[in-house]
Amino acid sequence: YDKEICSRAQVWLREQGTKDAGKPWVLFVSFVAPHFPLTAPPEHYYRYWDRDLPMPKLYARKARPRHPYLEDYRNSFCYDDYFESEADVKRALTGYFGLVSYLDENIGKVLRALEETGLAAGTRIMYTSDHGDNLGARGLWGKSTMYEEVVGVPLILAGPGVPRGKRVGVPVSHVDAYPTIVETAGVPFADIRDEHPGASLVEMAHGATPERTVLSEYHGMGSTTGAFMIRLQCYKYVHYAKYPPQLFDLEKDPEEIHDRARDPALATVLEDCRRRLYAVCDPAEVDKRAKARQAELLAHNGGREAVIRRGDLGFTPAPGFAATFE
Repeated sequence: YDKEICSRAQVWLREQGTKDAGKPWVLFVSFVAPHFPLTAPPEHYYRYWDRDLPMPKLYARKARPRHPYLEDYRNSFCYDDYFESEADVKRALTGYFGLVSYLDENIGKVLRALEETGLAAGTRIMYTSDHGDNLGARGLWGKSTMYEEVVGVPLILAGPGVPRGKRVGVPVSHVDAYPTIVETAGVPFADIRDEHPGASLVEMAHGATPERTVLSEYHGMGSTTGAFMIRLQCYKYVHYAKYPPQLFDLEKDPEEIHDRARDPALATVLEDCRRRLYAVCDPAEVDKRAKARQAELLAHNGGREAVIRRGDLGFTPAPGFAATFE
């Protein structure tokens, strides 16, 4: 899949991107890697094969947090049931790291095409990801949690009008991609904003600090309840529709080892976070609507048992291939 996407991106830049120098264009290049299954090309896999990779943090069963949301997820995505030793865990990590290197290779090819066509100097580049991966931390694999390994995705912006080498600490969201892209293409965001909550990443790179609450939300596989997360200064607040919340101080505890939700000293912070979340949405009502929609989809596909019997896709189908559940 990624090889094909990389090839098509290079062809587009060379044949379409250079056609009209005065016309703005946007090219969205989406790679799958790194993603399960953790099968990397050998030239990248074996770069990490014989390294002494550290075990994931809090991987030991007695060290894992026992929040009920995490237990639900851990019991749904049972990767550890198939790992018989630390060597098996490190083999999975090797596959993931190899896929990251494969991604780097493909991005390099696209950027090289941008340079060789003379388009680089006039092009803004945004690099990001839809999610990260727990990679065994706390005994969890895959996405679907609100830990930084998952939600703290990379977001790198470069090009005309973007300060070089500057790190911005203001919390942002993927909703900010829309205003950034349309303004780069020459459309003032104020003209089309409507009620969209996004803000320009370029403006934030130059010091703007929008007054807003940045929200992450999850209702998908491995969860029995909606999960909602907001950032307030150094604090991360995670709210669950049917479970107790979590609270982390990312400044003092960037690894999110200590859940401070029950700490009396932070009771005011906890309530402030809750109030800010409810100013954005009603978690219980949103969770109810999400579950109703999921029930509709199940019914449309023959019901819960029929969906379970059909199974899931083990991987993303490559371009030109139909999705099959065999």
